[in-house]
Amino acid sequence: MPLEAEAFLEEASKRSTRVTKEDVMKGQDPQGIPWSTLDTSRAEYRQNRLHNYMNYENLREDHQVQSSKQTLEQEINQHPVRQDAEMFEFENNERLLRSSIVHFQLRNLVWATSPHDVFVTHVNEIVHYSYHTETTTAVLSLERMPVSLGRVQISTMAVEESVCIAGSFYGDIVCVRVPHHLSAVDGRRECSGELVYCDRITVDDNAITNAIVIWKPRGNSSMQAVISNNDMNVRIMDIERGFTETNKFQMPWSVNYTAISPDGKLACVVGDATEAVLLDMTTGQRVGECNKHLDYSFAAAWHPGGNLLTTGNQDKTSRVWDIRTMRCLATLPGKIGAIRSLRFTNDGKYLAVAEPADFVRLYDVADNMRSCQEIDMFGEVSGISFSPDGDALFVGIADRIYGSMMQFRRSRKGLLSNLDLCP
Repeated sequence: MPLEAEAFLEEASKRSTRVTKEDVMKGQDPQGIPWSTLDTSRAEYRQNRLHNYMNYENLREDHQVQSSKQTLEQEINQHPVRQDAEMFEFENNERLLRSSIVHFQLRNLVWATSPHDVFVTHVNEIVHYSYHTETTTAVLSLERMPVSLGRVQISTMAVEESVCIAGSFYGDIVCVRVPHHLSAVDGRRECSGELVYCDRITVDDNAITNAIVIWKPRGNSSMQAVISNNDMNVRIMDIERGFTETNKFQMPWSVNYTAISPDGKLACVVGDATEAVLLDMTTGQRVGECNKHLDYSFAAAWHPGGNLLTTGNQDKTSRVWDIRTMRCLATLPGKIGAIRSLRFTNDGKYLAVAEPADFVRLYDVADNMRSCQEIDMFGEVSGISFSPDGDALFVGIADRIYGSMMQFRRSRKGLLSNLDLCP
């Protein structure tokens, strides 16, 4: 884009901070992009993006992988998907809330704790935004923490209840407790949480914290941090006991994401490999493997029912597996790049699939992933998150000019849906 056009857009972006559903109904672009004043239409720019966006693949030069892509296309075609579903409706786009991406492959930088409370990584801070008070509050700042290697960048994060955890490029983990009624705080810009833990958990030189999941085992009141690291380890750490390491699984490759089954018995581990590995959480033994992807995986998610598992890969697909038979039920294609984030609603009705940029898709689980709603926007996706009640979906967009947080609410049709879920 020419510099003159960028300057114009930057100036235009300052005129308002929020685009509402009422604005969109009047014809405004959801991201506030003034297409009528530009020398290209939205449709033309979309085609240019689809043509020019480069999807990153670690195994691009692998001849065996290239020969398997035809088979991949056949698998995708065996599971046709309708893109006419209306599951969530655009609510607003808040441009005061901008997210930052430090590592291009790590996109778990948005977490919602209610339909009106969302946390996001911005530079070296994790900030909270309240849609009630329209206030942005810093809750965790690495600038103030005694981290091991000076200036540390946040590579991933997780928030659950009152616990907020940040992971860094060098294996530092910082955890704070967030005030319970943060959404009621009005006019306070800095309200750093109470420090719970701050230390480096590995001495390995290749120690990027790739993902953090906060997990609460059934029958156990103590929350656990499940930490996936580039040093080829998954660490289970007890948050309530000062991040005491309660378990550790070593893999033969860098671990990019770990998802725990709803019953807490299995861990799905994905990383710099084509396979997704299922581990017994008690023994650490490998008990299963999903191996049909063609590149490295960076996302995984369990359906709340426990029998369905999804994995997201740089081969531009997400796969849905029945773990009882280890059979792939559906191969869902991306449009522009790798699948970087996967989330189910807590009621199990919907699956959200995020690409690195421009596209998030919602699938109807009750329809066996055969109906889909496509969210089409412009910009790198920093993360996606459903609110715990499943009523809201948040999509973070990292962009110099149009960085923002898009909020969607479950449509009336979705609220009234009472179809049985897949097993």
